[in-house]
Amino acid sequence: MLRRLLCLTSILLVFGLAGANIAFGLETFEVRVADEQNDNEEDLNPSKLGETDLDSSDLEFPYEDAGQVDPQLVGVRFQQVEIPAGKFIWNAWIRFQVDETDAESSMPCTVLIEGELSPDAAPFVAEGAGTFDISSRPVTQAKASWSVPAWQAVGDQGDAQTSVNISAVIQEIIDQPGWTSGNSIVLIIRDDPDNPSQGRRVAEHAPGDDSCLLHVEYENYPLNPDLAFKPNPDAGQKDVLHDTVLSWEPGAAAAATNGQIVYFGDSFEAVDNATGGMPQSATTYTPSQALEFGTTYYWRVDQVNASQKVSKGFVWSFEVESYSYMVPAADISAVASGEAKPESPALKTIDGSGLVDGLHSIDVTGMWLSNMGAAGDIFIQYEFRRPQLLQKMMVWNYNASSEGFVGWGIKDVTVEYSLDGETWLPFEQITSFTQAGGTPDYAAGDTFEFSPPVAASAVRIVPQSNYGGLLAQFGLSEVQFYAFPTYASNLDPADGKIIDLGHVNIFTWRPGRTVDQHVVLLSTDPNALAEVTSGPDAQYDILSSNPILGETYFWRVDEVNENEDPAVYTGDAQSFSVLPYKVVEDFEGYGNASPNRPFQTWLDGYGYSADDFFAVDYPGNGTGAGIGHDVWSPSSPDFQGDIMETDIRIAGSNKSMPVYYNNNSETTRTFASAQNWTLSDVQTLSLWFFGDTGNSPATLYVKLNNAKVPYDGVPGDLAQAGWHVWNIPLSAFNTNLQSVTSMSIGVEGSNVSGVLYFDDVRLYAQAGEKVTPVAPDNSALLGHWTLNGTLKDSSGKGNDGIAGGDPAAFVPGPGGAQALDFLYSYVTIDSFVDDMTDENTLTVSLWVKTASDTRGILVGANNAAGDHNFIMGIDGGVVYFDGVASDVEFPPAINDDQWHLVTFVRDGVQGTLYIDGLARGTAATDLSLAGMTRWSLGHEWDSDTSSDNYTGQIGDTRVYDYALSAEEIASLFGLTAPMHKPL
Repeated sequence: MLRRLLCLTSILLVFGLAGANIAFGLETFEVRVADEQNDNEEDLNPSKLGETDLDSSDLEFPYEDAGQVDPQLVGVRFQQVEIPAGKFIWNAWIRFQVDETDAESSMPCTVLIEGELSPDAAPFVAEGAGTFDISSRPVTQAKASWSVPAWQAVGDQGDAQTSVNISAVIQEIIDQPGWTSGNSIVLIIRDDPDNPSQGRRVAEHAPGDDSCLLHVEYENYPLNPDLAFKPNPDAGQKDVLHDTVLSWEPGAAAAATNGQIVYFGDSFEAVDNATGGMPQSATTYTPSQALEFGTTYYWRVDQVNASQKVSKGFVWSFEVESYSYMVPAADISAVASGEAKPESPALKTIDGSGLVDGLHSIDVTGMWLSNMGAAGDIFIQYEFRRPQLLQKMMVWNYNASSEGFVGWGIKDVTVEYSLDGETWLPFEQITSFTQAGGTPDYAAGDTFEFSPPVAASAVRIVPQSNYGGLLAQFGLSEVQFYAFPTYASNLDPADGKIIDLGHVNIFTWRPGRTVDQHVVLLSTDPNALAEVTSGPDAQYDILSSNPILGETYFWRVDEVNENEDPAVYTGDAQSFSVLPYKVVEDFEGYGNASPNRPFQTWLDGYGYSADDFFAVDYPGNGTGAGIGHDVWSPSSPDFQGDIMETDIRIAGSNKSMPVYYNNNSETTRTFASAQNWTLSDVQTLSLWFFGDTGNSPATLYVKLNNAKVPYDGVPGDLAQAGWHVWNIPLSAFNTNLQSVTSMSIGVEGSNVSGVLYFDDVRLYAQAGEKVTPVAPDNSALLGHWTLNGTLKDSSGKGNDGIAGGDPAAFVPGPGGAQALDFLYSYVTIDSFVDDMTDENTLTVSLWVKTASDTRGILVGANNAAGDHNFIMGIDGGVVYFDGVASDVEFPPAINDDQWHLVTFVRDGVQGTLYIDGLARGTAATDLSLAGMTRWSLGHEWDSDTSSDNYTGQIGDTRVYDYALSAEEIASLFGLTAPMHKPL
């Protein structure tokens, strides 16, 4: 039976303006930093390294104080970022409001904006020394360099305070598995090491309309099958290779033959108004003429469907790379024969001192002035970190206000270059420098272009005379070198990135210009890199080196042209780490909208209807499997909800996939291309499943290429509402593991029904193992209240309970024992904090039985003022505990009038909740038990008032002075059979 899918989404066509690009189908989202706990500063000064300040009255970047004192990072966290997964970010920026201005507000300031590489950025932690709360966060490969204009007046919140386009940063964040609309984003602002700042900018701190604003414009594909999307180069992208080939993703409705019409040119109006183009089938386009360096181009792709309907596409733009690039000051060292004053060293001629927008000031501390000496003996020399293919050199001569009558500026000059540091050759065309005017707006006096370009490791300037002719001293303000980009750059994965070999295997980089071969070197030892491949293509398949899971590698790309000197431009090595597993399926990319509904990938018995993305329907596989919640039937509890499960999921996951079974049931995913599951020495297929107490006993199985392996655990596991891991040896599958084309999950049985939830399917290199439940160490009990007719503590610690509120009755409990019935009653426990050896490790375990959906406290710890640092409660039948900033819930509900064992384990800053001996999930917790002297069952204290009374029964309750293992908790519940251990 086909699902008759309702339209769950609609397409809103709007007009949007982004720079010079006009696009149809844009949606805009804006959000400000909500409060003072969501913008932060972290000190980079070695004396205060890692110290953070959440309560700062403003945000300064990249220095806390004037004079380039106390460099720091700024982090801004935006909550409830409502951008659906899978969207293309057209344009994005952040905007600040000026808090204060000073002389440095107009000095050069260039910062990098990058994002935290997390699908849901965590809140900033409490301020303090050594927290490293910003720098410890993983960052996006995408970065945007913002040369911040001068900030003129307090309160300004306009173009000068608006960043460059950071769409690539936002795109990388929302493209991560686990991103869901409404998650949080952290952006990090730091000094640009390639263009260090001399000044700083001071912005307002949250909250209010003066806090940092995030603005995002995104295209609503893939909801519109008539439009092309995912342009390459990206819309608005800068620095695009001059020999790039354009490509895009066609809309689902585009005809396979002649379904594309491309318009291209350097005029927006011409491209936007163009008609009558020549249809083509390819989804790539090579411009007919070489692209001009530094030029902005516009292009449009119209889609033609099978009925010859033409749908006008977006107008995209990109900017071609520059002809040459300034060699960063960080890649140059400057030495001189001497300097007249310590505050005027040679370094001042390359660090941008005194330069603002290409104009140099008259401040002599931003220039170099030599010591006294004879002409020919004085020199200033620039040494490059690695050889550069120089295209031009720009010179700002000495520009003191006295230059007009003293004349320290260099006049006649010899300029030499060397590739090996021994042989020096002159630049024949450079014989003199133009005198500076001694004015505060001095543009470069000389630009010398080299044709052909010159390969050099060093350049030396030797003055022969100055413009005054009186004093044997010579000065320079600034020297800049421009070179062709001959080195490999933008290596992907970025330095330090952790990669999943299940999703990432092709490494890429931006190739150097004028090279024809790329040599890739790889090793686990950065000092022993060895060549692994070479060729004309700027990409490398890491799987060809059979990398080890969990290992850290170093790699480098050398650019080679045997016809040039030097023949090799040796790249910089950087590292990447491999996850200790390969992800086969994490279920994060599925949702309510076609073509990403889970049953359109994991085929089931119900099938799906044809739509704009699937021209032919799928009638179902003939089994009783149903993938996803029923969101269409008004009688369904999930009506108009989420197809995927968002509450029941393993730690770190955002979704799991529900699989409903009815008799023999099976769901199958066919991989787009055959997978080799013998690489990286993988041995084990691991998956997680969550049962339901209403499930019928049945046999779970997994197939690879139709080769079946049945579940080897306890059949009753399917009826336990907790997470089970199943580790399957790949050797158990009688199939060709070098060509895995499909994977199936199924349930066998007659007259059986139920629902299972599946999460994270992975491949591991190590073999799985089973563990047997083991009794906990009862000598470490801080308290044990059997509640078997008494409130006494049987641990020997003497922490007896005291009845409070309405009298509580003893009733039959779990396992034939008694339990306590709670309504408006509670039990206060003598504090056991003094008996603890470490408040960072703790286990609280108790049996509960309730049918109520009211909120109540199971276990609470308060001080005399009513402050509580530990609460474990139940609300709507769902157990929760206090996390870092709010309650963390662990569904599904257990208010079924049955006995359940609820166990909380705190190990360091992580809390884990178990129900009936099985883990439900984890969350960060910041509880501090110091001063928590009022422990109780069945309520919490608000000062001296009881509140949040629990309605239900509580049985055997224990508190341990350590973090119990999963095996010990399983034993508490009464499990005895061996269990699979998480890898």
